Amino acid sequence: MARAKAIFFDLGETLVTQNIEDNLVTMKALEKISEILPRSKSPSELFTTYKQGYKVNEAFRTKHHVEIPIQAWMVQLLRQALGREPEEILVEEAIKIVVSARAENAVVFPDSNPLLEKLSKKKIKLGIISNVSSHDVAVEILRKVGLLDYFHTVVTSAFVGIRKPDPGIFLYALLQFKLQPKQAVIVGDSEKHDVWGGAITGMKTVLVSKRPVTESLADYRFASLADASATLASL
Repeated sequence: MARAKAIFFDLGETLVTQNIEDNLVTMKALEKISEILPRSKSPSELFTTYKQGYKVNEAFRTKHHVEIPIQAWMVQLLRQALGREPEEILVEEAIKIVVSARAENAVVFPDSNPLLEKLSKKKIKLGIISNVSSHDVAVEILRKVGLLDYFHTVVTSAFVGIRKPDPGIFLYALLQFKLQPKQAVIVGDSEKHDVWGGAITGMKTVLVSKRPVTESLADYRFASLADASATLASL
């Protein structure tokens, strides 16, 4: 069997995680956003508005595998908070706050660096395929935790407009390296997003999940990146 020419990684909960619960990261960002609003709105009020919008947006993007970019989320949130259309400069400033909060609270899994260092010494391309509403969030997280330089490309649903498990985002990532699906591997923690999407596309799939898995379509299954290291280096 021909050796793989590229290995793509999911980002969140595969290479990195957050040092606090997701809602707390959101609250930290909303606290700072409340301070720059021209009309007083408490962080708790903003959070309630955010959760209402999130419920609708998450259901839509999950059903249709399309991304709703952070610009749309933020305009929606600020419109509700202010009772009018927000100025573009306010939207941009609020987005910067969210990007900063996400990056500041990101931490790398201890086995990510050793694995990526090992793979980077081989003649193989490395890439990211991530479902995230802000491309800048993904890039800044990678930069903050010191992983960005390992990757030849960072493909996000925010940039492409398509979410995993739709084959479209995988095919776009493959296009960056001019590769066929059988020439690449996808590594991720999600059976639905990473394994199903990769398998449908025709890629080799590696599930890395700390959660017990009884059934999986993945070609390989591991409990950690450290456990997966030897196999990934040999593909």
